[in-house]
Amino acid sequence: MMIRLALTFILLSFVSRLFAVSPDQTNLGILILENKINFKFINVCVSNLAPPLPPEEVSKDANGQETKTQKKNLDHIYFQELMKANQMDFNGNMWYLQSNYKLAYRQLRGAQGQLKNIFQFTLEKYNDSARILLEATAPMIIRSNDAIAKHLLKLGFRDLKNAEDFYTTGLNSAPHQYRYKLLQYSEGLKTARRARRYALLAMIAAKTPDEDKLEYKFRSLDDLKKTVVEESIKDYDRIRHTLRNYIDNKFLEEKVVSPTDPKSPPINILEVHDDNYGYITNNRLSLLEESNMTIKKDDAKQRDSVPVRPDQLKEDE
Repeated sequence: MMIRLALTFILLSFVSRLFAVSPDQTNLGILILENKINFKFINVCVSNLAPPLPPEEVSKDANGQETKTQKKNLDHIYFQELMKANQMDFNGNMWYLQSNYKLAYRQLRGAQGQLKNIFQFTLEKYNDSARILLEATAPMIIRSNDAIAKHLLKLGFRDLKNAEDFYTTGLNSAPHQYRYKLLQYSEGLKTARRARRYALLAMIAAKTPDEDKLEYKFRSLDDLKKTVVEESIKDYDRIRHTLRNYIDNKFLEEKVVSPTDPKSPPINILEVHDDNYGYITNNRLSLLEESNMTIKKDDAKQRDSVPVRPDQLKEDE
């Protein structure tokens, strides 16, 4: 009996140490760094998913000079959800600087949970866009009978399946394992981007004649012996120039419509290409920067949101 009680006590102490999280300076420092990395990563995703900016408005002043004004469209769910997470993260950092680790952990943990929700619905959008691109490209590639394009399409569907598996794993994990869910969703976003990249490369390969492909070009021994110093071009620029050229020459359509749901908004392949390489595409705002500007103007009133200033303490007394 005593042995059983001793083993039970040891097991309970081990489990408590395993799941307990002490809101000390070291753990909160790690949480702050992880939130910073996640904000930087998801900012590009939600900024590109957000609606484009409205066209510039031209007005004339009293002297007849034209002035252009650009309105910011921030009335959408992407900015609102990111703003909530950024506000809590800012409040947690404020408490952390004042060494109030209990309230800092509450806010930073809330920001992590909000980021988890943003990552989740963003991955849903990415998987949908990847499937639309791959399914819309498949008929063209099958008719072209191009081996390289077929292989790229196959790789795209493989990565799409992996991205969906990452989403399912994160969704079915424990509800409060935010760090694990964020890891699964972030890997899913990277994999979905790779699937969309394969879809674009398959489009290019299907429309490129064999004589223009590097694999089929003839090279003599003298060409191989010569060391020609060529200007290095990044993959991003090379693929974008090729897509732009094929679109201008009517080889490809700039916008792809879902074959299963024609009423859904079309997907711009140039914007997808920018997002695949981690760039905020044209005519979009950085939502994280916009939320940072809004945070500075807000003055939270709850004591557990931001530290109370000394003048506020006097007013309360």
